[in-house]
Amino acid sequence: MATLFDYLDWRGDLSFQKDPPNEADYYLISKIGCPNLTGIVPSDERKVTLQEAVEAYEAKGGNETASLGVATSPLVLDSFYRLPTVPRFQPLMLSGFRRTDDLESTEQFSALTICIPDFPRIITFRGTDDNIFAWKENFHMSVMDKIPAQEDALHYLQWAMEVYDGSFVVCGHSKGGNLAVYASSMLPQDMQDRIVSVYNFDGPGFQDVFLKEGGYLRILPKLHFLIPQNSIVGLLLSTGKEPEIVACNCFGPKAHDGFTWEVRGTCFVRSERLGRSSLLFKKAMSETLAGMSMEDRGAFIEGFFKIMTSTGAFTLTDLTEAGLLNALDISKSLGRDKEVQRFALSFISNTLTDIRNKRGTQ
Repeated sequence: MATLFDYLDWRGDLSFQKDPPNEADYYLISKIGCPNLTGIVPSDERKVTLQEAVEAYEAKGGNETASLGVATSPLVLDSFYRLPTVPRFQPLMLSGFRRTDDLESTEQFSALTICIPDFPRIITFRGTDDNIFAWKENFHMSVMDKIPAQEDALHYLQWAMEVYDGSFVVCGHSKGGNLAVYASSMLPQDMQDRIVSVYNFDGPGFQDVFLKEGGYLRILPKLHFLIPQNSIVGLLLSTGKEPEIVACNCFGPKAHDGFTWEVRGTCFVRSERLGRSSLLFKKAMSETLAGMSMEDRGAFIEGFFKIMTSTGAFTLTDLTEAGLLNALDISKSLGRDKEVQRFALSFISNTLTDIRNKRGTQ
């Protein structure tokens, strides 16, 4: 199965002038801001080349693999270091890097502006990392009107449109995709008119009330919502339109990683339907949350993540098969909260089944 690294081999010698930016490019570009570029890329409109940023990052130590984790993919740094060696990506200019990590308020935010000469500027928002508490923030979107990072994203996009002329593409992976859509939806119409397209790569959706807002309805035709066939995060809440399903032979956190998605030519390969694990997760979420008050949803999320962290895991990388088996035993013992118990049993059992089924086919 061909992936984004194969795409770089196939088309890396083609300039953007010969072959305009496509969805594969936008995913790769959306991951450039995952490493901490504070002090390397200016926070204002001053620019540095991609090559300069990578060299400066490498000079500072240049290896955050442990902190990036599986949800951000260890391949992020492989891509980060490779892109400046690919002729197609060498003209990229970086500016406006902002990053916030506030564990006390569970706020994580990072944004970057990228310029490809003669094309719309690209605004990228970083997604959720491997920290289980950061994934908890994704689930919190189902019980909160908005999260702090969404307001940060709106302010950032407004700033970018005030300091830069021309049109924009806005994109992000995971929570970053949600931030891209939220910020684009909340702009006044004259700013929205300058947006060419918005890419949400396997990011959570929104509560129903948000989908009826005028700003969201205006931006909806420009929204590209891509999820892998074994998606979890991208099935949280709704986007008001059918997502485009991408072929991927991984599941769970690994399916969330766009570097595992199948690529052909200039785009991700489409799949006709969601995989088994995604369908079961979607059904379980829908049945569990149906009729719950926002307060009950909040308590449910707290209970579910209490089970996940009871294994001693701090990151998704830590959730090995043994850890999931331990969580399964713990969830069975939680008799006082049947909704949490039922959902946890379903989620963990389906994940273990997928792990074993995949192992049996290898």
